[in-house]
Amino acid sequence: MSVQISAYIEDDIKEKMERYSSAHGLKKGYLIQNALDYYLNALYEIPSSYIVPSQLSVTEENFKAIIALENREPSEKLKVLMHED
Repeated sequence: MSVQISAYIEDDIKEKMERYSSAHGLKKGYLIQNALDYYLNALYEIPSSYIVPSQLSVTEENFKAIIALENREPSEKLKVLMHED
């Protein structure tokens, strides 16, 4: 049995979905159903501490601290890590 649902999504996500569905010949309902099923299965199988949210909210104070880090030189440990195969 199928049930119709309604949800508001951001314009950029709608554009991505429409491009993907058009490029691959998939109906949008099929794409949404599979994406939701995939996501819900992942939530059950993967510990929540390993799931990274697609969006983060930070305070203005934290945002300023993040921006301040942007101009720092990378540490030697980070350079080594990034050059490992």
